[in-house]
Amino acid sequence: MEQVCIVFNFNGVLVNTRSLAVQLFNQIAVTKGFRSIQPDQVEELSRLSIRNRCKLLGVPWHQMPIVGMLIKAGYQDAFPTMKAVEGISKLLHDLKARNIKIGFITSNSQKATREFLPNNRMDFFDYEYFSSNPFTKFRDLNQFCKKFNLKKDDLIYVGDELRDIKAANRLRIKSIGVTWGYDSSTLLQQGKPTFIAAKPGDILSFIKGE
Repeated sequence: MEQVCIVFNFNGVLVNTRSLAVQLFNQIAVTKGFRSIQPDQVEELSRLSIRNRCKLLGVPWHQMPIVGMLIKAGYQDAFPTMKAVEGISKLLHDLKARNIKIGFITSNSQKATREFLPNNRMDFFDYEYFSSNPFTKFRDLNQFCKKFNLKKDDLIYVGDELRDIKAANRLRIKSIGVTWGYDSSTLLQQGKPTFIAAKPGDILSFIKGE
């Protein structure tokens, strides 16, 4: 690799939004007639595909994009005051100290993101890509590469969902699946990521071993 660039999916990797997503979904479920997520179901859902989650919760598949956009909208008010995943800020500083470029892809609003980053000592990314849709992983990752003229061979994509890993695989980009986000390690492994990280420091260890 000439110049390594690590690009992070934002929600679920840099900030743990799972509990907020459950809260927001349950609010939506009341109005839409879906089944609410019970506390003892959270881990079970992390092992299921999105389609199977919809079946379990009584969400018609065609309504999933609408639910996703409603949850995204609900994030924006709470997002600026949320805390980054423990160890993530240190990881980012360590990567920069090693002259590694870092970027992120997010469907959060620019306003909310611009408030979150300095609040968590993370306002020093080299590349920022804002998407309007949380369901366009492949397109967004591809556009990220084109926008910043980055070689896919030099890129490592860090995600917390199986669909992140699948998007990277389609583009033949190395991927790291993290286990502290939405999907379980078992589900992530179905996508055959390059590496699985159980904590932020594992990502630096992987990079050192490259």
